[in-house]
This record gives sequence, structure tokens and C-alpha cells, in this order.
Amino acid sequence: MADQYVEFDELLKQNHLTFDEVKQKIKQFKEQFYSLLSKYSIGSQNLVETCYDLIERMEQHPDNPDLQYLYLCIMTDFGLLNEINAHDRTEEQKIRNYFRQHKLIQELTEFLESQSESVRKYQQLFEYLKKPIKIKNAECEEESDFLYHLTIQHTFLHDSIKNEVYKDNLKSLLMHVNSDEKLKPIKPYIIFAVLARKTGMMQKRAHFIPNLKVIFQYQEYNILKDNGKNFNQYQSELELYDHLRRAYLEDADIDFCDYCFANLSPLSEWYYMNCELNEEIPMVIDRKILMVMPKSFPKILSYEDYESLTEDEFNMYSEVGEKLKEKMLRMAIYL
Repeated sequence: MADQYVEFDELLKQNHLTFDEVKQKIKQFKEQFYSLLSKYSIGSQNLVETCYDLIERMEQHPDNPDLQYLYLCIMTDFGLLNEINAHDRTEEQKIRNYFRQHKLIQELTEFLESQSESVRKYQQLFEYLKKPIKIKNAECEEESDFLYHLTIQHTFLHDSIKNEVYKDNLKSLLMHVNSDEKLKPIKPYIIFAVLARKTGMMQKRAHFIPNLKVIFQYQEYNILKDNGKNFNQYQSELELYDHLRRAYLEDADIDFCDYCFANLSPLSEWYYMNCELNEEIPMVIDRKILMVMPKSFPKILSYEDYESLTEDEFNMYSEVGEKLKEKMLRMAIYL
């Protein structure tokens, strides 16, 4: 974190703003936020009231961009909007929080736009896959050999080593995908999903042709309990997708591949629940929000108020906070 620290003057310079200009930006940001709260009759007396009113409005008007913007503001707030303990923060800290929040709102907005585009592509592809695909005998010896050596490195595919049935099926799958201009850009996801879901068929059944429509349907996994084998396999499958993603990074529609990976099975969620977060594994919307939101959310009392609570009162407020956090995260479905 020390390496990432930027001196305050340099931070202003990077954002092309003077001290007075950024203070004006903060003033405008807060005025816009409270103006929207007033417009939709959302309470602003405290964070709990604001959140529950916003939840009700989003349920009534799920596609309203103003409400979606308010949601992003609340979920990325480091203290500019929820002013509990505001007297403990310096002007510099407020400005740093503003820059941080502005960046996160932009990041989430771009993520949501990408998700919306991927949903559109997914719906079109699912309709497209209802029709048969004409397979061309395209030359792919070199790519097939590359994929064979890449895939057999992963534990759950070790039985594919020196397996001619697997080699032939992998080459056939590759020809199938390369024959179609709509499938080719999502090759990393398709190869991953076929190998993960149809491992035995790919290794044992000669001339196996997978039904590609099936791999674009949701696949359930038991992510809550380790039976001694499944968690190890999940880890290996995740590594395979990550390696395929890197291999085709320049040639594939990675955003759409990532959307399919994250949304068509709970493997992504298993990773964020159980693993050290050393890799940027694709995630679903509510997980993305959880990753960027302040760890203190929702802080509903000041430090002084918390210090004066009894143990029972503290537990009660903690429970209220957790329930509010869960409800707000569930609202991500309306984004």
C-alpha cells in the first residue's frame, strides 16, 4: 500500500484539478446526490432510511438510471455522502475519498455496460445455436497441438495424456468452433466449458460431438461442501479457464467469454468464497460490487455511539447492518 501511495499534490495533478476546483466538484457531487434523493422522495436522515427507501424505489422502477446511479453512489461511499464521523476527516482525506469514489463509480458503470452488452450477445447466440452449424475442414494442426499440450497440464485432464480419442475429439471441437464466425470469438469459454462439463466423453467416446447449446445453459456445482475431490477439481478447472483466457487474450471477445464463465456456473463464486484472491477471475455483478464497496459498509453509527453501546446493543446494530448489506447487494439484479 505504501508503494501505491500518491502524494496529495501529485494526486491533484493527475486529476487535472486544483484544490479549490476539486472542492467545487465535491460540492456538486453531493448536491446532485441529495437532489436525486429528493426527486424520488428517498429519505436522507440516515443511511438505513436512505437504503430502504432506495430498495423500494428500485423494485418499483427497476430500469430507472437515476436510481441505479444513486445505488452506485451509496455502495462506493467512503464517507462523503454518509457523513458519520465526518468531523474526524481532514479536507485532504475527503478529497482522496472523492477521487476514489469517482473512480469506482466509473469502473462499475463500465462493468455494467459490458454486462448489458454481453446479455444481448448471449440472447442472440442462444437463438443462433438452435440451428445446425456447418463444419468446415479447416486446417488447425498447430493450434490443436498447442491446445492439447496446454490442457493436459491440468489435473482433471491428466487422463488425456497420450489419449488419442481425446486428441481427436479436441481437434474436432476446434474445427467446429473455427468453422463459425460467431463461435470463434468465444473459443476460450467454449473449450473450457466442453472440457469441464464433458470430460469423460471427450476422453473416452470416439467421434464425440458436444451439443454447444448445452454449455450455454447454467451448470450447477456443489460449492458449499468439499467431498474430498470436487474442490480440487474446481481449482483445476479455474486454472484451465485462466490459461485459455490468457492464450486467446488478443483474438477473442474476452468480455463475453468472462460473462459466460461467471454467469453460467457458480465456479466463479466458489473461487471468491474459498481461494486466496491471487487472480482476477471473472465475477457476477453482486460480487463485483462487494469487491469494490467499503469494508465498513454500512456504518450507521459514529465511533462515539458504538463505544457507548452495551454488548447486546452492539450485536443488534451489527445484525441490522448485515441485513441491510445483504438487501442492498441483492438489488444488483436491477442494474
